[in-house]
Amino acid sequence: MRCFFGIILTILVVLPVHSEDLARFDVPLLLGQWYWFSEETDATPSHPYKAINLSFNSHYEFRIDMLRRDGQLETAAGRFAVNQQVLRLYNDNGSDQVHAYQLNHYQLQLQDAIFTKLLPDDLSGLWRSNSIEGEDVSEDVNGVSLKLRPDFLFAMQVRGDNGRSVTHRGVYLVEGGNLMLIYKEGRHSSQYQLASDTLRLTNDVFGMEAVLQRQRNE
Repeated sequence: MRCFFGIILTILVVLPVHSEDLARFDVPLLLGQWYWFSEETDATPSHPYKAINLSFNSHYEFRIDMLRRDGQLETAAGRFAVNQQVLRLYNDNGSDQVHAYQLNHYQLQLQDAIFTKLLPDDLSGLWRSNSIEGEDVSEDVNGVSLKLRPDFLFAMQVRGDNGRSVTHRGVYLVEGGNLMLIYKEGRHSSQYQLASDTLRLTNDVFGMEAVLQRQRNE
């Protein structure tokens, strides 16, 4: 039993973050693509926009795309700074805007607008391992199940040959080809490749590779 839990810690806790920028980011829940859609009809609009897309990355760069009701697209980009209370946006001219915000794993409130985070790829669902390979992966590990919800919550279960299992729950982030899991005990990140119903997770530092298959009927 002690050996098995040591294996779990190796896989889920000691695994380092592949992207240094992603690992050091102060407010990781902010990263990603955020969308707002107007609920007003075109007949009685109180503002000129139908939809707004905000994107934030771990290099502290942002982009805003605003679709007007007349079909015109307005775009702004620059750099940002953030702490737990304030989001500051800097444009290319050096001027800035300061916004108080509220944030959880899938919603961002700026002023009176509520943005929802959307996945860039079709990652949500239940995934189960076909194979796990790597120098630090023990033969006692029987399999891994990873449930990724569309609201960016996850549950990861590692099973041993003796029938015992350990489950971690938390939130996950996606940036570029990196998938980061954040949970009470820490974080870990893997590079991912998605092809139809097959998800491949790799970590170059430990030489680990896991191939998971989407479970359609569960």
